Amino acid sequence: MPADYFLNKCLNGATSDEPWSHQIIEDTLPQDDFNTLRKECEQLDVPKDKLVVIHPEDFKKHNISFYDKIYNISKVIKDNAKLLCSKYKTHRWFENLGVNAHLSITPPLPYKFYIHQEGIDKIWSSVTYITPEKNVGTKMYSAQDEKSFVKEAKWQPNSTFIFCGQAGKTWHSYESDQVEQRITLNLFLMNSNSKCFYRD
Repeated sequence: MPADYFLNKCLNGATSDEPWSHQIIEDTLPQDDFNTLRKECEQLDVPKDKLVVIHPEDFKKHNISFYDKIYNISKVIKDNAKLLCSKYKTHRWFENLGVNAHLSITPPLPYKFYIHQEGIDKIWSSVTYITPEKNVGTKMYSAQDEKSFVKEAKWQPNSTFIFCGQAGKTWHSYESDQVEQRITLNLFLMNSNSKCFYRD
């Protein structure tokens, strides 16, 4: 099951503390499932002049067959929230939890998302790199300025960048390589009472 596979990868993956606690997990999804998702993402027909977000209930109309698997992965994340967060010394917590899942398609333009620390309603964040084969990963900083760049979670298809957001600490950004659309699968464990929580 992709959900159990994903969970085990996250729980067994090592944590790095430079510049702040995070994980970089390789082969996050079973290869056959990942290959199917990547092929379907490569065939997406969406605008290339803006950031596009596709939520699971819209997967079918975009010919993405991953709905049930995303639902199961989201459920496993929610059911094992405390275990996943226990990998981190510091993390937020809310009594009412939910998982926001979506595909994020960054345009092949001079596009860069600003350096941010993560939304205050997010507890645990994961970004799985889908396609293309080469692009820009996630850049990590020690402060909210370009000069504080420390390192990059390198772009590698079927690898996942994970962290628990902390105010004033988990500064990061992402950008396009300006050549191809950058497609990721994003899963956010968060406060389900938040106005930012997406409901089907």
